[in-house]
Amino acid sequence: MTDASVQNAREKSFTFRQKTVSWVAAITLPVIALGNFSEAVMIVESAIDRAISTFTNIPEYKDLGYLRSGINLDFAREIFGMPQVSRNLEQGLSAEYFFDEKYLLTLLVRSGEVMGYTVISLQEGFAPPVFGEWGGNLGEFTFSELKGIPGDFVADWTKNSASYLESVNLGGGSLNQKAFAGWVNYGDGSSVHGLAKLYQSVLQDGDSETIRKTLRGSTKPNFYGWGDLPLSDLTASILSPIDLGHYLSAYQ
Repeated sequence: MTDASVQNAREKSFTFRQKTVSWVAAITLPVIALGNFSEAVMIVESAIDRAISTFTNIPEYKDLGYLRSGINLDFAREIFGMPQVSRNLEQGLSAEYFFDEKYLLTLLVRSGEVMGYTVISLQEGFAPPVFGEWGGNLGEFTFSELKGIPGDFVADWTKNSASYLESVNLGGGSLNQKAFAGWVNYGDGSSVHGLAKLYQSVLQDGDSETIRKTLRGSTKPNFYGWGDLPLSDLTASILSPIDLGHYLSAYQ
């Protein structure tokens, strides 16, 4: 790189920083003048996160890292705000949906407690670290590369939706809750292989495990979750592509 190009890059970087500082100052200085210093700090932090989020996924990964099965719903709302949509499921369980341009977060709630949660990547390159040393970055490993033991599964292949969800035993890391991995057709990532065949095999009581093994070896998850819930509850919370499109058009 020539000296001229280096200087040009530095000038552009300085201009961006200068504009950002000017913009943040224009918002926060009047707030500080009114004596609301703590509120001004929150505005600055939020502005910085938005700026960083434009170029990286660091703020989103940080927020998702706070999620745990068993946390209080109020704590989750402090991080993610109020849900755009809430649906009642069964036995006092409700699903709260938080739409972000990069991901869809669903909290499964009972009596003010987050019993479980799921995250679907919606944007290319959005790959949060999942399952610790047992997994990796979402979308960068196949189901069979997960180091846990696969449990029960649900396959769906219909006119309006397609999905594959499974529970995964991660040993000591999931003693008090279950880990879940999946592929949903409106999520980001590679295409699924063999899902239609697996769905038909389940309906016809065929040799599903052989087909499932092929799918797990060739398909990368774009969905993950944790919870003290059965797989059927997570399945009930999954939005169809039509419902998702309706909600996104209404709330974004």
